[in-house]
Formats: sequence, structure tokens, C-alpha cells
Amino acid sequence: MSSYVVVGTWNTKGEELDFLCDEIGRLGHRAIKLDASSQVVSDSRDASISAAKDRAVEKLKDIMEKEEIAGAAAVGGGTLLFMAVGIMENLPLLMPKVIVSTMVANSLPAFRSHKDITYIQSPCDFGALNPLSKSVLENAARALTAMKEGLPEMERGAIAITAIGIMGVYTEEIKAFWREKNFALVPFHSAGESTMAMAELGRANFFSGILDLALHDVIDYVALGAYGNINRERLRSYLSMDVPAVIAPGAVDAVAFVPKDNSVPPRFRKRNLYRHDFRWAFKTTRREAVEAARWIGGIVEETKPEHMLFLIPLKGWSYPGDEGKSFYDPALMEAFQKQLRRFVRDDQLVAVDLSINDPRFGIMASQRLCDLMERKSRAPE
Repeated sequence: MSSYVVVGTWNTKGEELDFLCDEIGRLGHRAIKLDASSQVVSDSRDASISAAKDRAVEKLKDIMEKEEIAGAAAVGGGTLLFMAVGIMENLPLLMPKVIVSTMVANSLPAFRSHKDITYIQSPCDFGALNPLSKSVLENAARALTAMKEGLPEMERGAIAITAIGIMGVYTEEIKAFWREKNFALVPFHSAGESTMAMAELGRANFFSGILDLALHDVIDYVALGAYGNINRERLRSYLSMDVPAVIAPGAVDAVAFVPKDNSVPPRFRKRNLYRHDFRWAFKTTRREAVEAARWIGGIVEETKPEHMLFLIPLKGWSYPGDEGKSFYDPALMEAFQKQLRRFVRDDQLVAVDLSINDPRFGIMASQRLCDLMERKSRAPE
């Protein structure tokens, strides 16, 4: 029998929450109620909701200190969705998390959590238990209790690799390279939430090495692009632990934008445009590239990793940035590299006469990472 936390506002959704708890019980498990009902603390409703969320987070931490839980579920509307995401961000990756809400589709992008939460869009609202809502909640209970909990065991080790569709770094050649060495290659989308999940796994010592070849989320963070939902832990997590890492500025030459009406915002109108699909990319300015290098360099300066190497491909950082194409800008590359050299030792930054899209670059990066891993394994404790 496993124990699952059920989160919700019993003052407004009590029938549904009790039903979900009973259903978890019928499946042979135990439900722990976590009431996140708000109390009026001011004339501002959002202050009351935020205070209730904070109290629920403390309740969850208290529960986790006292007993072992296998996962959590939450049920409600838009407000509950906001609260539940904030509450479940305190649970580790690969612990089952299920949120059932009527507003997943139109509200979720505002929260942008990197946690592996399963969202179920309910076709009906909650507030009066009925056969339709019962079916939704039964499915939620089955989904929650059927999920496997915990990180998988690794026979040899795992290698993280960052990638994004505007560049071609995650190739068959790289996969074959690491497969031959009996390492699991784990890709992460350089789009904010995925790389923040990589950061959490890095802090948990999940990786033997890091191929951080796509820093697109960093330039989006600096230039306010579409996929910059990161913070300093994005890099600090593994650099502070000196996990062997090879880093490259993949897609730093492109700022992502998702148009709503096919129009170009004023700040992008004088920039070269690459239409990827429903997402667009605008060419990075030199000022933005320098700011990205300064942000990265500041983290390197703080953490002082010994087993890290920057590779700077000189013939292109993305598909539209390959030599001869519209984003190709040697002056931007030089400005980025010059700024980075203020923080990175000369022996930790190497310019390479290749495009990041060239399969030879990926193999080179992989071999350099192997060298760093072997060097660290020989280092005295």
C-alpha cells in the first residue's frame, strides 16, 4: 500500500476531493488530505490565494518529513491549477504528480513548470459531483497509482546532451559513440523547462558528463525570447559540482518568438528572420550575444569548474547561422568569444573550424568529454 497526497480546496470542491480520496482507497492505497482552502487575509484575493499556497507548501513539507509518500494529485479550476503547480514543484522529478483541472489548456502556459506533472483536462467543471466528473476522477486515481516512482538505476552512467530543432547536434553518430561506450545518452530540449529538469537531475548526481551544446534557452533568457524560463541553476547546478562538461553556443545566434497574428514586433523588425514552423527565430544582436556570454561567464567565475571545456564552432551555430546563410555573423561570434574569455581560462576555451551542425563537431565534443571524464576519474580525492 502506498500513500498519496490529495491537494485541493475542500471548502469549494469537497465532494470531488473526497471522491478521489475514496477512489485511491478502493485501489488499495491511502490518501492523505492536504486542504489548500484560502482564508481572507486582505481585500486582495490574489494575496489570500498566494498565502494559502504557501501554507500548503509548508504542510506538504511537514507531511514528507513524517512519512514516505508515493505521489500527489490535485483537483480544481484555474486557481487550483496555479496553486497545485506551485505546491508540486516541491516534489522530486519522477515522483507521480497529477493535476486535474478545467483550465489546463488555456492557463498552463502562464506557469511553465519544469516538473514532470501529468495534466488532465476535465471536460466539465467541479463543484457538483456527477457521473461525468466521477469518470474523470476515477481515471485520475488510476493514472496516479499506476505510475512508477523514482529515478531509474543506471548500469554504467548517463550523459546529458542539450539540443534544439534549429540546430543539428543530436545525431546518429553521437548516439553510436556513447552506445559503444555503454553510456545512456539523455537529450534535453534547450527550451527552458527541459534544461531546468536537467539541472535538477544534475544536482542529484544523475550524470557522468554533460554535453551542453545548445544554449538557446540562455539567449532567450537574456533577450526575452519565448523559451528563456531559466535561472542561474541552469548552469550552476553541474558547474558547481564540477561534473565533466563540454559546452558550446548552439543556437545562441537565434532568439525565439511565437507570433499570434503573423506580425513582427517592433524590436525585431530590422532583424533577419528564420521561420522554423509556427515558431520564428530572429537573429541575435551582438549586444545580446555579449550579455549572454557575460551571464554564462559570471557563473563560471563563481563556480570555477576544473573539468569543463567550451568549444566555439566558427562556421555556424544553427541552421540559418551556417557559413553563407542569413544568421552567419563572424563579428557576433568573436564578440561572444571575447567576452567569455574574460571569465574562462585559455585552456578551457577552444575555437573549432567547423559548424555545430557538422557531425564531426558532435564526435569531437563527445571525445573531449570522454577525456574530461577520464581525467577526473584519475584525479586524487
